[in-house]
Amino acid sequence: MKKHYDLRTSLMPFIPEKSLDEVVVLLQKYPIHLGLMAPRSRVFGDYRAPQKTGEFHKITVNGDLNNYAFLITFLHEYAHLLVFVNHGPSAQAHGNEWKTYFRQLLQRFMLLEIFPEDICFALKNYMMKMPASTASNPQLMRVLERYNTRKRPENEMTVEQLPPKARFKYNGDLFEKGERLRKNFTCTRLSDGAIFRFSPVAKITL
Repeated sequence: MKKHYDLRTSLMPFIPEKSLDEVVVLLQKYPIHLGLMAPRSRVFGDYRAPQKTGEFHKITVNGDLNNYAFLITFLHEYAHLLVFVNHGPSAQAHGNEWKTYFRQLLQRFMLLEIFPEDICFALKNYMMKMPASTASNPQLMRVLERYNTRKRPENEMTVEQLPPKARFKYNGDLFEKGERLRKNFTCTRLSDGAIFRFSPVAKITL
């Protein structure tokens, strides 16, 4: 396992400075391999439980996330680890146990005054229902987007920014934007006419 200083140095570019000590404590509590991944459109992070004795817990987080989004995603995956450790592999992936652990972790870090006021407000609203993905909460995603430092490609937009009937690419497939149904937009995959629901803040390519 890495020493305390090495962990701090490795984590510093990816998470808010005020969160470093607490994250190091979490990482040192269990044998964990934390890895960076290239941007993934469908997930921001992932947790893999050990398959046999002696293996590490594996947490991956997309390396292109801003510091606040990276920390929130790490805590999301760490909550999965706590579910596995305390309730075993049969526990529901995003059930009540996971919601409890994730909520407790978020509250613990919010008390440290790590997050800006707008992110705290969005997190409090998110925690009321705790959907399985932060991407399912457009308010939180829009707020986190404000803190992105990478330059967005000219042809990258969100679904809600497109005009009706606009065509776009997502994961290699071509879609046409349809009507809004409650929170999400119904979009048609042009190759076979299948209907999909897209979050208004889903990132797509023109």
